[in-house]
Amino acid sequence: MWLKILILAAVVAVVIYGFRALGGNRSRRPQDRETPRQTPARDDAVNLIHCGSCGAYTPEGKSCSSCGKSTSG
Repeated sequence: MWLKILILAAVVAVVIYGFRALGGNRSRRPQDRETPRQTPARDDAVNLIHCGSCGAYTPEGKSCSSCGKSTSG
């Protein structure tokens, strides 16, 4: 009986350590991982304004491409 429990524990330990070894450089805790770098905004980026009539997003100062109303402001 004890031999079966000992073998089962050994098999479980081998499986756990095997998965850890195959996992590579992944950290166990999320705060240990390197934070992803945010790319800077492009120079030709355009601010979009939410249209109050139809809900579409349109470039600031242009008329809405969906409903035709002005989105300035």
